[in-house]
Amino acid sequence: MRRAIWVALALSALVLAPDSSVAQGLPFHTETALTTAFEQRGLRLISSYRPRDSVSAVVTPLVILPFAPHQRVATRVVVPLVYKRVTTSRVGGGTPYSEAGVGDVSVAAKWAFFVRDRFAGTTRFALVGGVSLPTGRTSARFEDGSGAPRPLQLGTGAVSGGATLVGTMIRGQWGVSADVGHRRHATADDFQFGASTRYNLALGLRLPAHVETIRTKTWQLYLEWNGSIAARSRTGGNEIGDSGGHVAFLSPGLQFVPLPQLLLEASLQIPVLQNLNGSQLDHGLRPTIGARFLFF
Repeated sequence: MRRAIWVALALSALVLAPDSSVAQGLPFHTETALTTAFEQRGLRLISSYRPRDSVSAVVTPLVILPFAPHQRVATRVVVPLVYKRVTTSRVGGGTPYSEAGVGDVSVAAKWAFFVRDRFAGTTRFALVGGVSLPTGRTSARFEDGSGAPRPLQLGTGAVSGGATLVGTMIRGQWGVSADVGHRRHATADDFQFGASTRYNLALGLRLPAHVETIRTKTWQLYLEWNGSIAARSRTGGNEIGDSGGHVAFLSPGLQFVPLPQLLLEASLQIPVLQNLNGSQLDHGLRPTIGARFLFF
C-alpha cells in the first residue's frame, strides 16, 4: 500500500500540455495543481452511480468555485445531492430502503505553492485543505422502524477534514497529475468513520495536438488510477471488523470542450483491487457524467 502511494508521488515528478486548463489538465477524479480557468471560477455538476451488490447510490455533487483572491489560490464549495437504495435481503433484513436529500456540504481551498511555466507547458505543485460539515441527515430508518446503519445515511453525522498534496505537469498535448491526501472524521453518537488515505494518478492526452485559438474544439482522453485506503470504523470505542480496507479503480475518461466556457465529461471507474476487511459488499462499475461551466 505504501509503495502505491510513493509510485503516485514519483510519477508526479515527471515533466510532461499547455498552460491552460481549457486545453489540458482536468482529469475527472484526480485533483490538479491548476488554479485558473475551470478550476477558478464557475460551476461543475457531475452525477455518479455507485453500486455495491444490493446497495446502490447516486451522488450528484454541485461544485461551486466562488472566490479566487489570487491566480495561485482557488476555493470551492461542494453541495452533494445523494440517493441511496437497498434492493435485496443482504442489508436490512429484507426490508426495502431508500433515502434522498442533501449530503454533507464541504468547503476547500487550493494553493499552488510552486509554479514553473515554460513554452507549451507548466509544472505545478499545490496543497488542498478542506472540511466537510455534517449537513446530511443521519436519522433515516428502514420500513420496519429500525435505524439504518451509518453508511446508508445521507451524511456522516460528524465534521471531517483533510489535506491533499497535488502535482501537475503538462507538455504539449500530454499531461500527468497525481495526488495523495489524508482525511479524518470526528466522532458522533459513539460512531466514527475510519481515517482514509486517497491516492490518484491521471495521464491525459489532448486532441488535436495544437490548439490554434481559444475557440478550437478539443478532446481529452484520460486514464486514471484512483485508490483509497481506509482504517476500520469504530462504534462505542470498538473497531467494526467489517469496515475499511483498500479499494482501487482503473478509470478511463473522455472530455469534450465545444466552447471556451463549456466542458462535457464522462468516466467509467472499474474496480481492480478490493482488499476489504471482513465481510463487505463488493464495489461494481461506476459510470459518471458531468459538465463544467466557466464564468468569464
